[in-house]
Amino acid sequence: MATISSLPARCSAMNPFEAIRGRARRLLTDDRGVSGVEFAFVFPLMLLLLVGMLETNEALTVHRKLLQVSSTVTDLIAQQSLISSAQVDLTLSGAASMMSPYDTSSLKIVLSVINVSASKQTIAWSRGYQTAAETAGSVASFSVPAALAVVGVQTVAVKVNYSFASPFSSLFAVFFGTNGYGMQDFMYERPRLGDSIGLN
Repeated sequence: MATISSLPARCSAMNPFEAIRGRARRLLTDDRGVSGVEFAFVFPLMLLLLVGMLETNEALTVHRKLLQVSSTVTDLIAQQSLISSAQVDLTLSGAASMMSPYDTSSLKIVLSVINVSASKQTIAWSRGYQTAAETAGSVASFSVPAALAVVGVQTVAVKVNYSFASPFSSLFAVFFGTNGYGMQDFMYERPRLGDSIGLN
C-alpha cells in the first residue's frame, strides 16, 4: 500500500513542464559567462576606436607634411626676383622629398606666379611636379584671396594634391568603394624682392 500511495508523487515529480520551468529558472539566474558575452559586444567597438585613432594620427601626420611642402615651395620662390626653370624643378622635387617616408607617387604640385590686375588674375608662368602646369596667359584656376591680392603685384601660388592610402583605408574600400583620402592645400605669398618674379 505504501508503494501505491507514493506513485502520484513520483508522477508529479516527472512532469515535463516542471522540468522545463526548472531549467528556465536556472538559466535565467545563471551568470556564468556574462563577462565573456559583454566582451564580445564591446570588443568590436574598442577595435574600431583603436583603428580610428591610428588612422587619424597617420592622416594628420601626412597632412602636416603636405603643409610643409606647400609652404616651403611658396617661401623659396617668393625670395627670388629671377629664377630658371631648372631651379624651379629642383625646388619642387626637393620639397616633394619632405613627404618621406610616405610614397610620393600620388603627390602633385602646381606652382604658379599670378599677375593680379583690377579685372582678372592671369598666369605669368607656371611649373608642375608630376602634373601639368597651368598655361601662361590663361586665367588662374585658383585665385589669390582678396586680402592678399594687390593690383600690379604678382603672387606666388602653390596648389598641392596628395592621395593618402593606408592598410586600414584599403580595408574600408571594400565597404565604401574608395581607397585612401584625398588631401589638398593652397599657399600664397607676394614676392619679397620686388613686385614680380621672372622665369628665365
